[in-house]
Amino acid sequence: MKERWRVLKWYLKVALHFGKLSLQSVMEYPLNFASGVCVELAYMVIKLVYLYVVVSTGMKVGSLTANMVVIFVGTYIFMTGIWMLLSGVNGIPDQVVRGDLDLIMTKPGSLQFLQTFGKYNFALALPNLAAGTILMVVGYRICDIPVTPGNIAIFIFYLLMGTILTYSFGLMASLLVFWVTSLNAVNTLYSALWDYNNMPMELYPKIIKQIGTFLIPVFLITNWSGMAVLGKLDVLQLVWGIVVPVLAFFLSRQIWKAGIRRYTSANG
Repeated sequence: MKERWRVLKWYLKVALHFGKLSLQSVMEYPLNFASGVCVELAYMVIKLVYLYVVVSTGMKVGSLTANMVVIFVGTYIFMTGIWMLLSGVNGIPDQVVRGDLDLIMTKPGSLQFLQTFGKYNFALALPNLAAGTILMVVGYRICDIPVTPGNIAIFIFYLLMGTILTYSFGLMASLLVFWVTSLNAVNTLYSALWDYNNMPMELYPKIIKQIGTFLIPVFLITNWSGMAVLGKLDVLQLVWGIVVPVLAFFLSRQIWKAGIRRYTSANG
């Protein structure tokens, strides 16, 4: 147990070091950092205009009030920030094509960890993380959800599950580069599926909700934390929100191992 804790502390220390290096790197070119933030803020304004229309008109989305929608849009924006932060996951296709994984393989530690957490995109992530956090807090308050340790814990827990799903789904999409020559179609499809989360799943017909929950469970990323704290999930759905991230992480890990075996045999 002590050994596992020591290893975990080492990986956390390395992740923080990578974060520091990434931040130092972007600050060497402050204009690039500022331009990235400005572009993302422009997209943010568009998202907030849609939210303003919903709230100002008192529009209901399924069983959700306009105030409740604020929580879900905030979660979507926050998770978008998480995805943009993980530039190491997004960079896998380029790393594979250029053969840069060979260099990382010579370093101590998990290759998957070093690649996926070795670089962060703060310029695109920070505006989304900040705006998403503010909207989630505001939505929580205006919905009069009791501020209890239990409610806060369940909300944060399913945010963590959503983060694991974001990482796992994004990783699996990037890992297809080991088997296909172009990921343009895959990236387009993944982006389209991701954008289904820009509004609560209650907006969609039943068949779309079933697909997005069970067949391609992207709705679990941004809907489960809000739905759980609002008491709109039954026991089976709560359990499903735990099972899917665990299975997705396990599957992404197996695909990573298979891809690395293919990569090393091709370069052998």
